[in-house]
Amino acid sequence: MESRMSIHTHHSIPPVLPPANCFTVLVIDDMLPNRILLGKFLKNAGYAVFEATNGIEALNLLREKAIQPDLVITDVEMPVMDGITLIEQIRHLDSSTATVPIITASGNPDEEMRREAIQAGTDVFLTKPFDLKMLQKEIAGLLKARRRTTRQPSRETSPEAQSRVESGTGLSVEK
Repeated sequence: MESRMSIHTHHSIPPVLPPANCFTVLVIDDMLPNRILLGKFLKNAGYAVFEATNGIEALNLLREKAIQPDLVITDVEMPVMDGITLIEQIRHLDSSTATVPIITASGNPDEEMRREAIQAGTDVFLTKPFDLKMLQKEIAGLLKARRRTTRQPSRETSPEAQSRVESGTGLSVEK
C-alpha cells in the first residue's frame, strides 16, 4: 500500500502567506493539544497562525525569514531549546524580528521563571491554562503598541494622509 505521508518534514513545507491585512502569530509549544487550542482561538479571532514545536524550529523559521510574525507566543518548558533561551535568541536577531512582541506562558510557573522570562525580553508572562479574555486583551494591547511604533507614512502618501497619520487622526480602530 502506498503511503500518503509527505516526504517533506513539517518545517520544510513553505508557509502559506496570510492576507496583507491579517496579523500573524507564531505559536511555539511542544504539546500538540496546546497548539491546537491556541491555534483555534487565534484563528477564530482572525489571526493567521504558524506553529513550531520547540525553540530551534521557531528560530530557524525566523532566521530564514520564512515568516515575519506580528506576535510570538511561546511555552517555557520545551525540549531542544526552551522558551527563555528562544526569547534571548530572538532579541539578538539582526532584523525587525528582534522587536516582535512576545508572550511567554507556562503551566508550571514560579517567580524565578517569570523573572528570567522578563529579563530575557518577554513582553508578557502568563500562566496556563490561559484565561482567554486576558490573553485576547494582552494580544490586542501588544499589537496596538507595535503598530503605533512602526507606523510610518510611505513616500507615496499624500500630504493630507501624512498629516492625519502624524496627528493620530488617520486611523480608526473598531473593536
